[in-house]
Amino acid sequence: MGQPLRLYQFIRMNKLKEIFLSYAASMNPTEEQSQLAQERLLTCIDCDHWIQGAVRDYCEVCGCTTSKKVFSPKGADGCPKGKWQN
Repeated sequence: MGQPLRLYQFIRMNKLKEIFLSYAASMNPTEEQSQLAQERLLTCIDCDHWIQGAVRDYCEVCGCTTSKKVFSPKGADGCPKGKWQN
């Protein structure tokens, strides 16, 4: 039972790291990050899994707030449906 728990903790820590880095980048993005985030956001808005909520907009697949998720350092792998080009 120890191995699956450690794997879960490792995956969870990677997710938390991605969230932290996404929020940090969104606070003071470079011009390149801003442009990439805008492209990703347009892709998200066109996606069937994008939810426009009263408080926040988010991806119903991963649950992430899209205004921050689009700054993910994971590149194209940041979209759980593989819809981002970069």
